[in-house]
Amino acid sequence: MHDPVTKFNQIIRYLTFFLLCCCSYLSLSAQHAIKGTVYQKDTRRTLSGATILLYDEKARIKAQTISNEQGNFLINNVPVGFYRLLVSFMGNRTEMIPVEITARTNTLTFNYIQLSPSISLSRVEVKADRPLMAIRKDTVEFSAGDLPTLPNANMQNLIEKIPGLTIDDNGNLSYLGSPIKELFIDGRSVLQNMNSAKRLMEILKADLADKIQISDKKNLSGLTEPGRNEKVLNIVVKAEMRKGVRGTVTGGYGTHDRYNANTTFNMFRKKNTMLGDVLANNNNTLSDAGTNPSVNFLGNNQQGINKLLNIGTYITMEVNKKIKLTVNLKHQEQDIITNELQQRENIFQDSSTFYHSNNLRHQNIKHTGGNFFLDIQPDINNKITVSTTVDREKQEQHNTRSYSTTGSRMNTLNSGTLSNNDSAISKTLETMVDYSHKFGRTGRVLAFHGELNKNWIYSYQLNINNNNVFSPFTTADSLNQKVSPKNDITQLALGASYSEPIDRNWMASVNYTLRDYNTNNRQNTSDFSNIIHGYVPNDSLTYCFNSKVINHLVKPSLTYNKGKLMVIGAVGLSLNNMNSDNFSSHQKFTNQTTYVDHALTAVVKIDPYKTLTINYGGMTAPVDPKQLWPVSNNSNPLYVQLGNPDLINSFISSLIVSYFSNGIRGNVFGNIMQVKHIKNDFSTAVFTDSIGRQVTMPINVSGNWDATNTMIFGYRLKKPGLTINYRNSFDYARSTTKINSLDNITKKLSILQALTTSFTLKKTIEIGVKAIIDYKGNLYSLQGDYYNDYIQYSLGLNVNAWLPLDFNIGTNVNYTNNTEARAHFTLFNGWLGRSFLHNKSLLAKFFAFDLLHQNKSIQAYYGNTYRETLQTTNLSQYFMFSLSYTYGRKGSKNTLPQKSR
Repeated sequence: MHDPVTKFNQIIRYLTFFLLCCCSYLSLSAQHAIKGTVYQKDTRRTLSGATILLYDEKARIKAQTISNEQGNFLINNVPVGFYRLLVSFMGNRTEMIPVEITARTNTLTFNYIQLSPSISLSRVEVKADRPLMAIRKDTVEFSAGDLPTLPNANMQNLIEKIPGLTIDDNGNLSYLGSPIKELFIDGRSVLQNMNSAKRLMEILKADLADKIQISDKKNLSGLTEPGRNEKVLNIVVKAEMRKGVRGTVTGGYGTHDRYNANTTFNMFRKKNTMLGDVLANNNNTLSDAGTNPSVNFLGNNQQGINKLLNIGTYITMEVNKKIKLTVNLKHQEQDIITNELQQRENIFQDSSTFYHSNNLRHQNIKHTGGNFFLDIQPDINNKITVSTTVDREKQEQHNTRSYSTTGSRMNTLNSGTLSNNDSAISKTLETMVDYSHKFGRTGRVLAFHGELNKNWIYSYQLNINNNNVFSPFTTADSLNQKVSPKNDITQLALGASYSEPIDRNWMASVNYTLRDYNTNNRQNTSDFSNIIHGYVPNDSLTYCFNSKVINHLVKPSLTYNKGKLMVIGAVGLSLNNMNSDNFSSHQKFTNQTTYVDHALTAVVKIDPYKTLTINYGGMTAPVDPKQLWPVSNNSNPLYVQLGNPDLINSFISSLIVSYFSNGIRGNVFGNIMQVKHIKNDFSTAVFTDSIGRQVTMPINVSGNWDATNTMIFGYRLKKPGLTINYRNSFDYARSTTKINSLDNITKKLSILQALTTSFTLKKTIEIGVKAIIDYKGNLYSLQGDYYNDYIQYSLGLNVNAWLPLDFNIGTNVNYTNNTEARAHFTLFNGWLGRSFLHNKSLLAKFFAFDLLHQNKSIQAYYGNTYRETLQTTNLSQYFMFSLSYTYGRKGSKNTLPQKSR
C-alpha cells in the first residue's frame, strides 16, 4: 500500500513537469518582435515617417510599418526565421539589416539605425521588387517609373494605372472615393478649382513625372480636418525635365470640314512653373487630335455638334522665399447645335400625362475668367493666403421646340410650338483672405477668415408660343412675351477661430462665423399687344424683390489626440434671421430660427496603413437666395418655375463611417457608409392642370432621408502591368413632394458597379476595359406604390499598340444600352499612325470616328415628380488626318522597358 504523502508528491512532480512542458512549448511557439529607432546620420535627429519593410528569404514582404514622431517603430508577431530589414526615408540611403529570429528571441532591438543623406534607392542591391507605394504619415507616394506607359502618353494615362485613383468623364479626380480638391506640381498649387484638371492632365506628358503623391487636404493651420476626407494631388517633376521648354503643335483636317488645331507649352523650373494651351476644333472634344483617343471614352463626347475655342494658362512662381503666386487665366468659346428628343411622364394620382418634345437648340457661350492665389509666409508663425476668382460669361440661346401632351388614354391634351430667344450675361467675383498665427506654444493658433462673393446676372428672354388645347374644348392659346430679369447677389462671410492646448493630449478650440446673404432682383415682363403692335407691361410677372439672410454660428470644440486615437467633439449655436421684401406687392416676410449644430468625430489609426473614421454631426443648411425669388423661370409657358419667400433653413443630421487601407504591395481598399436625415428639407410642390401645364415651387418638407455605401477596391500587379479598380455604390433615398396639394413619397434605389482595368505589356501594347452597370429603381406613392426600374449598361474596350517601324495602331469600342429608353448603340473608332524623326517627335495619324454610324446620347432620369428619357443625335461619322509635333523632348530612352531591381 502506497503512502498518501508519496502519492501526493508524485502528483506535484507530474504537474510541475507538465507546466514546464507547456511553458517550453509556448516559448518555442511564441511570436517575436522587432523594434528600433531611426536617426538621420548628419543631424542626429530622429526621422518620423521612415518606411520599414521586412523581407523573408524569398524576397517576399512579410511586414511593413513606418516610424512614429519619435522615430520609433515596432513589428510584432514575427515568426522564427531569417529576414532582411529595409529602412528608408526620402533623400537618404536605404539601410538593409540582416535579421535572424530564433526561438529564444523575445524582442530584437535596434536602438540606433542611422540613414545617410542624398543616396538614391537604386544603390541598394536587393533582389526583390520595390513596393508600389511609400507611405509617410498622411501621404501616399507612387513612383512613376513603376507605372510604365506607351510613347506619347499623357498624365491621364499614367494616373489611371494607380490603384484607387480614378478620373470620371467630367474630369473629377478621386482617391478611394475621397475627392481630390487641389492639384500641385512640385509642391506648388496649380489648380484650386479642379474643373480644368482633365485638360491639364492631357497637356502634361506622362514622362514628366517622377512621383505622384496623394495626401490629406489641410487647413490654414496645417491640420487635417477630420470627417472631410478631401485629398490633394502633387506631381513631382523629374530633375532633367526642369530645363528648356516642352510642348506640342497639332493640326488635323477631315471630312465634312472637321478640324482640330492645338498648341501647348510647359516650362518647369525650381521656383516657377508655366503651362499654356490653345485649342480650336469642331469635332466634339476638349482634346487635341494628337491625344490618344483611348483615354477618353464612355461619355466623353459632347452632345450635339460643337465648335470650340479654348485658351488657358497656368502659372506658379515664387516671388521670393516668403511669397508664392499662382495665376490661372482662361477663355473659352463654344457654338453648339443640338437636336433633342424628350419623353417625359408627369406623375398624377393613379394616372400620368406624357410630354413629348423635339427641340432644336443653338447655343453660343463665351466664358472669360481667372484665378489668383497668393501665399505669404513672412515667418514660421504667420501665414496669409489670398485667393480671387473673376468670371464673365455671355450666353445666347435659341430653341425651336415642337411638343404634345397626351393623357393616360393616349388622348391629346395639347400640342404646339415654342420659340425662345434667351441671352444672359453673368459676372462673378469671389475673394477669400485667411490669416493664421502660431504662438510659441505648440497647438496655440489664432486664425481669421474673410470671404466675399458677388454675382450679377443680366438676362433677356423673348418667348413665342402657339399652343393648341384639345380638352375639354378645342381652343388656341398663344404667348408672345418679353422678359428681362436682373439679379444681384452678395454673400459675405467673416470668421475667427482660436485653439489652445490644455495638456499633451487635449486641445480646446472655439470658432465664430458670420454669414450674410443679400439678394436684389427685379424682373420686367411685357406681353405683345396686337392693338398697338408693341409690348405692354405685365404687372403680374413684373416685380422688384429683396431678400437678406444673416447667420451667426458659434462652435466650441474639444480634441483628444493620443497616438492612434483622435476624438473631436463640437457643439455650435446657430442663429438665423431672414427678411424678404417684395416691393411690387408690398409684402414683407421675416423669419428667425435657432439651431444647435453638433459634431463628434473619432479617428482610429489601426496601423500606419489602415484608418477608421466615424463622424456624427448635425448642421444647418441655409436657404439658397435664388429659391426666394418670386419667379425663377417662365421661359417655357407649360413649365413655369416660381420661388418661395417663405422657405426656412434645413437641418441635416448624418452619420459617416469610413475605412481606408493602403498596401505597399499595390492593394488598396476604401469603404464609405453614410446615413442622412434632413429636417425641413427643400423639396418641390407641383400644380398641374388638366391640359398638361405645370407650375413648380420650392417648399420645406419633413421625413426625407437617405443611406449610401460606396466601396472601392484597387489592385496593381506589377509584373503583368495590370491595374484593376472596382467600385460599388449603393444608394437608397426617401423623399416627399407635393403634387396638386397631395403628398407623394418617392423611394429611390440606385446600385452602380464599375470596373476599370489597364494592362500594359512591355511598353508595346496597352489594353483598357471599362464596364459600368447602373441600376435605378423608383417608387411613387401617388401611383399605388408602383415600382419602375431600368438598367444602363456601358462597356468600353480600348487597344493601343506600337508596332515595329514606329507604327501605332489602335481602336476603342463603346457600347451603351438603356432599358428605360429601349435603345442601344455602339461607337466604334480606330486610328493608324506613324512616328518620324530620330526622337519620334513627329506623329502622323489617320483617325476614323463612328465607323458604324450609330453615335448618339441616351439619358434616363427618375425625378420626384416625373420620369424622363432624353436622346440626342451627336456628331456622326468622319475621317481625319493629323500631324503632331512635340518639341523639347529629351529623347526616346523611356520607350524601352526597364528591368526591376
